[in-house]
Amino acid sequence: MDIKQQKINRLREKLMSTRRVVCTGNPNNPNTLASGIRTLFPDTTFVHLSNGWDFKDQSINFQQRLKTLFSTHNTFINASYIGPGVQSYLLELCNQSVTFCDVFNIGSTHEYDGLGTIDYQQSKLDLRHNSLRLNSYRFQTHHIILGGIKLSGNPETHNWLDVSTICQIIPWILNQKFKIPLITIDQAKMPW
Repeated sequence: MDIKQQKINRLREKLMSTRRVVCTGNPNNPNTLASGIRTLFPDTTFVHLSNGWDFKDQSINFQQRLKTLFSTHNTFINASYIGPGVQSYLLELCNQSVTFCDVFNIGSTHEYDGLGTIDYQQSKLDLRHNSLRLNSYRFQTHHIILGGIKLSGNPETHNWLDVSTICQIIPWILNQKFKIPLITIDQAKMPW
């Protein structure tokens, strides 16, 4: 490895040594990944409709507000499906706003199982495509395809993936010596 590459590596390591995390979703709802992220990264900046972030607003002013937010963070957890194309939109804005960033895009097994609506499935497929397309040394993306999430108080989901278990995959990915641009975690399937 040449000297220039070593300097760039040291710079990235220094910038990423203190995680400044921004995450979509309301951490006060125990059924969201945001609630599990708050446990892992207590100083996370959470963005969701109930605290003034209406992601359906794609005005220039709102885009600038998002870019300013992203520019002060080095980790983005793109956890919430808000509407068709919104997660890809946020991914693009983040990419335009940061120097170095680790991004975790949350996909869905509906990308391949055909069980979700067409809009939802296409939105998650587009997110996966854009995540892989934008993945670079500077902007390291990880697309996590998830199965069903266990919902508190819903007995039908008691064998599904627990929020804290899902969220633990993020520090695990960060601590690997190799890169993981794509991973799938699914609950046990019923034998029918």
